[in-house]
Amino acid sequence: MPGAHSNSRTTNSPSGGLPPWERTALNLTFKIAASVLSDAGALKKFRRESKELFRLADDDESYDVFQTLKIPRVIGIEESSRNWSVMMVLDHVCLTTPDMLKIIKALMDGVVPRGTLVLADYKPNPEVGYEVLAQFQRLELEYCRGIELLLESRGNLATKTRYPHPWFGPLNAHHWHCLAAIHHHIHRRQVLKLIAMLGVT
Repeated sequence: MPGAHSNSRTTNSPSGGLPPWERTALNLTFKIAASVLSDAGALKKFRRESKELFRLADDDESYDVFQTLKIPRVIGIEESSRNWSVMMVLDHVCLTTPDMLKIIKALMDGVVPRGTLVLADYKPNPEVGYEVLAQFQRLELEYCRGIELLLESRGNLATKTRYPHPWFGPLNAHHWHCLAAIHHHIHRRQVLKLIAMLGVT
């Protein structure tokens, strides 16, 4: 995310490939969640969603975690992101989580990251393998520890400095932290849709 270059692809447009009604609903939901969630509450939610995402992807032979299927609509999932596998979802999260932490750390230092966030840069690798499981666990731990250290040293993540997201506009460090947790929730729902379509009850 930090230092990414903008381009003209529709995946980085303000609508991000979402219907207008859906983007409006997502913005409202996010603003309410960010106003209600504390930093600690968002971290707790991030951990819970992370644990569940890993459980759904790890060592379950009752469904094929590498099979790509086009899922029904899920709020917050772009049209171009509906045709993924379970492991592709984890790979996507591995791409986004460390950059969200970088943004949060920069904003806590009063620095606005350079460049524009390009959503198309976070599309997963269709050829992803089981190695993504270990990477996912490592990056999730790094994120949690990074937030814990910031809270220990600064007290909270409220910053005047903001960095824009294409869908939500300028966000401070607390908002980005809440977004990380909500992002996990959205993709867990995506994985559940995939598993249901694979015939698992």
